[in-house]
Amino acid sequence: MLVYVSTSCLKNDSDVLNVLKAYKRAGFKNVELGPTYSYDVNLPSKIKQYDFNFIVHNYFPPPKKPFVINLASQNATILKKSREQIKTSIEFCNRLNIGLFTFHAGFRADPSIKLEFEKSQLVTSYEKALRTFIESVKEINKHAENNGIKIAIENNVLSEYNLVNGRNIFLLMCEYTEFENLFREIPSDNLGALLDLGHLQVTSHWLKFDKYEFVDKLKDKVFLIHVHENNGKVDEHKGLDENSWCLQIISEKFFKKVPVSLESRNLDINEIIRNKKLLE
Repeated sequence: MLVYVSTSCLKNDSDVLNVLKAYKRAGFKNVELGPTYSYDVNLPSKIKQYDFNFIVHNYFPPPKKPFVINLASQNATILKKSREQIKTSIEFCNRLNIGLFTFHAGFRADPSIKLEFEKSQLVTSYEKALRTFIESVKEINKHAENNGIKIAIENNVLSEYNLVNGRNIFLLMCEYTEFENLFREIPSDNLGALLDLGHLQVTSHWLKFDKYEFVDKLKDKVFLIHVHENNGKVDEHKGLDENSWCLQIISEKFFKKVPVSLESRNLDINEIIRNKKLLE
């Protein structure tokens, strides 16, 4: 099993180049470029100096002016910017010979820059939002195929504060049937799923579905697995321990050849090394 370490893991450092230096000193080989670091027009050429085996996640490299990507937005400006940002990331992958790019699913309403929703704001119908999201993914997948890049969509995390009367009205791609419908609409071997086990643990709790059944049904389309720990109710992105359910899932035979990325946060370098060894 190939184990990556996300650049989001290291605490107290928001400079991606400093993180890469620390990872190089630690002897890491596989790195996921993930967090939304500050815009730097020269970032691609600076990163190219490192010989890591990279993959890229969502908002990287970041745009000059921060915004929240929403591939299901009904705001024409936000939708266009979102699609263009994802295409830019795909072109970045092509330029650096990175074979996999993963990204977030869409929302039925546009959140604030802090990814917060107003409970009273207008919410697009599920069918309309999903159709917009599918059209976005079709366009993005075609661009990815042309650039020789595999893409995968991450399952969203639904926390209690986003529930409205016990229902999920804001987030797409939280349940398996949504992935099933997406892959039926876009039957491409280039398109897969990023299975985030931390997200799944929280979402399955609040929507009351079986997380093991979700994994079993999605397993054949999983291109990458994100691992981090939480209390089962909040997406805490904690470090792992010997009893983490993530370890049980990734040890299943059907995931033997699926790469895993550690996406815990606020760890020092020794904690990251320990977590990496647990996964290995």
